[in-house]
Amino acid sequence: MTGPRIDVHHHILPAHYVETVGPGPIGSQGSSGRVPAWSLEGAIGLMDEAGISTAITSVTAPGVATLSARGAAALARWCNDYAARMVRDRPSRFGMFTCLPMQAIDTAIAEAVRGFDELGADGVCLLSNYEGRYLGEGVFRPLYEELDRRAAVVFVHPTSPAQLVSAGGLSASTLEFPFDTTRAIASLIFSGVTRDYPSIRWILSHAGGAMPYLAGRVEWLTRNNPALRERIPEGFAQAMAPLFFDCALSADAVHFAALRALVPDSQILFGTDYPFGPAGQMAGTVEALAELGLPAETLDAIDGGNALRLFPRLAALLSPAAEVHHG
Repeated sequence: MTGPRIDVHHHILPAHYVETVGPGPIGSQGSSGRVPAWSLEGAIGLMDEAGISTAITSVTAPGVATLSARGAAALARWCNDYAARMVRDRPSRFGMFTCLPMQAIDTAIAEAVRGFDELGADGVCLLSNYEGRYLGEGVFRPLYEELDRRAAVVFVHPTSPAQLVSAGGLSASTLEFPFDTTRAIASLIFSGVTRDYPSIRWILSHAGGAMPYLAGRVEWLTRNNPALRERIPEGFAQAMAPLFFDCALSADAVHFAALRALVPDSQILFGTDYPFGPAGQMAGTVEALAELGLPAETLDAIDGGNALRLFPRLAALLSPAAEVHHG
């Protein structure tokens, strides 16, 4: 590694957030069924062990989506202030994606603006759906207008679909999360959101879910529907190409080969999904990427070079040859 390693898929679980949302809604979506242990000191220690220079934090599913509009606004504000203090205290170790209370779009816009203008946020975090409304729906467009004006980075994290399907006793995060990311991608592209707001930089979790495998099928079958085909005049692969994808829980040979066949290496980012995963997942992600046999320059780009193009604040703090900063 010749540059910094930047984790764009890294969650925080402060006690007040867990107590307010409740361990049930948080733990039920994870693979263990429990809320994983989290502490700031523990996260930093594991980052150091894995050689991770910087983590851009987010609040994972269900975020604040299960609360009332007033409760969601208050908790989102609290979480964003908490994350901002982490960045203020260790500006090269942490970044932040602003948590948005999407129950009321005007409130979400106001919190996004506060995140950028007052807290210095690196982007915003959205869930793949909100009560079954996927991100391409018109209700969200006023927010996208503001984000497009700012050329914002939007990190999209999956959540359970409105109609959860249980198969074999597997958790929502095992199958439904990647499927919901797949639905979110389709919604963004075929609704025209990615076309109409071209300055937004979208990061999709878990290597795009199932979409790398299904992209060819989507390409073929949309040829049967002229109305859909008009929305992707240059084809589905070209519509996917500008999107970014993290490798959290997805750094395996089959998934990675499909993703790299669909999008250029410049669109792939390092991510771990900490702390929602097995023990050692930070170091394990680093090791799994190394075992893929990627060219050194490609691995460096995925580790951090591609992220530096997205996050100018971090680019100013982390030189290309930066060593891991200890905070």
